[in-house]
Amino acid sequence: MTLKAFENPKHIGNSRKYHTGKLCAFPGCEEPAGTAWSPFWCFKHNVDRIKRISKQFEDILNEKKLTS
Repeated sequence: MTLKAFENPKHIGNSRKYHTGKLCAFPGCEEPAGTAWSPFWCFKHNVDRIKRISKQFEDILNEKKLTS
């Protein structure tokens, strides 16, 4: 299985280059914040966030297909 860029820890978009000097916005997380996809989240929580948002969009599309 090929990882998408946002979920690949070795992708340049998840490198220290994007760290903001702040901590992740997730409560209690003390990992450095910043990826190419968001300056507010650490790598792990950014992956969780994008997967959650993607799932919500998929659910909306599937619901639309069922009602049309």
